[in-house]
Amino acid sequence: MTSGTTARKLPQTPVDRAPKPQLGTDLIPKERYLSPEFAELEWKRMWTRTWLLAGFERDIPEPGDYFTFEIGRESILVVRQESGEILASYNVCTHRGNRLRDPGRGHAISFSCSYHGWMFGLDGALEYAQDPKSFPQGCPARSLGLGRVRCESWAGLVFVNLDPEAGPLVDYLDVIPSHLDPYHFEEMSLLDDITVEVPCNWKASIDAFNEPYHMAATHPDVLVFSDDVNVPIDCYERHTRMIMPLGVASPRHPSHGELNDEIREDFLRRYGVDPDTFEGGAEDVRPAIARVVREAHGPALGADFSELRDEQLVDDFHYTVFPNLTFNIFGMTAWLFRHRPHPTDPNRMYFDFFNLIRAPGRSERPEHADLVLTDDLVVEPTGGGSKLIGQDFYNLPRVQAGMHSEGFAGLHLGDQEVRVRHFHDTLLRYLEGKGEAGGE
Repeated sequence: MTSGTTARKLPQTPVDRAPKPQLGTDLIPKERYLSPEFAELEWKRMWTRTWLLAGFERDIPEPGDYFTFEIGRESILVVRQESGEILASYNVCTHRGNRLRDPGRGHAISFSCSYHGWMFGLDGALEYAQDPKSFPQGCPARSLGLGRVRCESWAGLVFVNLDPEAGPLVDYLDVIPSHLDPYHFEEMSLLDDITVEVPCNWKASIDAFNEPYHMAATHPDVLVFSDDVNVPIDCYERHTRMIMPLGVASPRHPSHGELNDEIREDFLRRYGVDPDTFEGGAEDVRPAIARVVREAHGPALGADFSELRDEQLVDDFHYTVFPNLTFNIFGMTAWLFRHRPHPTDPNRMYFDFFNLIRAPGRSERPEHADLVLTDDLVVEPTGGGSKLIGQDFYNLPRVQAGMHSEGFAGLHLGDQEVRVRHFHDTLLRYLEGKGEAGGE
């Protein structure tokens, strides 16, 4: 470095610990998972006032490209405009309430209603109504256009908010951009796009991925290369994080601190490190993986991992973005879960699984798959992991059924489950009118 110059400091994901919240020890009442009245309150005071992931900018690259976002009783049209801007509108004709487009993706030059032929532009404006003079009250385009929905993007992800008075997305996300921008989600493409209808409340699904306490019993086979004990947990204003070290055996496992056969033969090989030539010990596994990801996989994918710490190329940096997003991020890949409520039944939900890889030049996109959970359903993501997902799916219907029992009063949570308690604390703030908009 020459005199008078400084090296460019790249942004990095903060790893400092957040203060531990004091949230009490009360039971979380089971009625929050069972009650139709509670679900209705969630809809009115939380779902309609929070920023929700609707989809991916990459899915609508050209003017006229659109996708729908189904949330509760609503369907939202998200459309790329001629200007390049992305706008969102309610997916419902203002004449008689007919849905304009079925769920999914497509391309349009306008949106024509199949019932009476009313036609709306890409921006939702009413462009044509058959026999307008037959309406004595008229058909004013200004008031009969599609209802506009707030729509903003971050990192290639499109969010919507049903509250027209909501604050900006960037304010709602709070620490998330500064933590996750170095991963460059805008460069990630889909390997898998799957929705599974699951017989449980959406919060039971969120809970399943919000703590490390279940690892030993639900996923005992991964303890040989996952540390479920030394897991930093951070709670922010709405959102939370935990960091699970990988490439090291759990303290619960007899091989903790050793280079066991599974790490050598399976974990190293999975990342492209040849176990036959690897000469290090247990402490050398994670640096070796980070090095090969940074120096070999990055160039092969066309991705620059210089903004990521070594541990981010190995560990599971796990974020929950309130209310319904779960990020499992492994550096060059990520699993994104979206937990959506059933529109009428609090005992059912929709689990959206997006398997992502950071490959900026990749243009292929998988077809969307709709599935219904059964005991014999196997979800096989590209790159593996079907056993993990299947183990979590196995629990969810049984948790929901058990919550109906007179023998169960509510969730009895420990310190390892503080993210679950924080989630409920955030939810109650919205239900009490202290959330994003209209709060105290």
